[in-house]
Amino acid sequence: MYFIYSEDYFLLTKTINKLVKGFISEKQYEVENYSLIYNDISDIYTSLTTYSLFDESKILIISDAWFATEEKISLHRNYTEEALYKILQSKTDNIVIFTLNNDKLSKRLKIVKYLEENLEITQVKPMQEIEIINYIKAFFQKNNKSISDQDARFISESIPKDMQTLTNEINKLSHLEKEIISFEDITVNLTKYIENDIFELANLFVNNKTKDFLTLYKDYLLLNDDISKLIALLSSTVVFFRDVNILKKQGLKSDQIVSITKAHPYRVKIALGNKLKINQLNDKIKLLYNIQQGLLNSTMDKENIVEYKFIKNMEEKYGN
Repeated sequence: MYFIYSEDYFLLTKTINKLVKGFISEKQYEVENYSLIYNDISDIYTSLTTYSLFDESKILIISDAWFATEEKISLHRNYTEEALYKILQSKTDNIVIFTLNNDKLSKRLKIVKYLEENLEITQVKPMQEIEIINYIKAFFQKNNKSISDQDARFISESIPKDMQTLTNEINKLSHLEKEIISFEDITVNLTKYIENDIFELANLFVNNKTKDFLTLYKDYLLLNDDISKLIALLSSTVVFFRDVNILKKQGLKSDQIVSITKAHPYRVKIALGNKLKINQLNDKIKLLYNIQQGLLNSTMDKENIVEYKFIKNMEEKYGN
């Protein structure tokens, strides 16, 4: 029996398919898919302990294995741990693969200790930045297209950290009628995600463009209830602006800053364009930190006080 888990559904599915393909290449199997949320666990057990129509062995892929976590996810109404153990302790020629779209298991649970002792457990970790960039370049190469390292990195930075979303986007770009995918092609055709909008929002913030900032800020709040995520993303972006400013003060050229920060030249160019001094950028970073703490401590009204703090910083502090 196997247990495979990952926070990235695309990578999880790819790993499961590879494992199943390996089994099928050696022997004929009937593959059945179940969910512990939508399927009665007694039906899963019955399937596991009976032969297929053509007396073939089976591969049972059982998804939504939330029993291995402390998340409050409701499984099928007939699910019981007793029934689960009957599956885990079955002696058959069939293969069982439990899967979970989550980044961790709870080591405190007895069932997890049992899994660790009796099943082959695989965690599929998210790709690192260099792996994602290589994946993007290889994808285009497979489709007879080419893209620069810098533009591949820009795509990686502009898309949520989800490989299915990334694959959908680069698949769309690979269908353009040209051999070389340019930065302009990317900016025109890439779907706008909030992570990308954050960069523009931060740019407006550091340049004290109050009206435009508030428009984009309110648009974000209409679509997203988690303002803490916005503040965290804004903070990391403003820190990037500050760090670029420091490198600039040290006499480094644009291409040197790109090399050091490993950011896309476009982002470095935007960061270099702000006119604030390092101490002013530090003040904005402190403001974002204070807002984040106020939100976490529930001492700051996210509807009114946060907006007031932004306006006060942009209009009164620097007279813009």
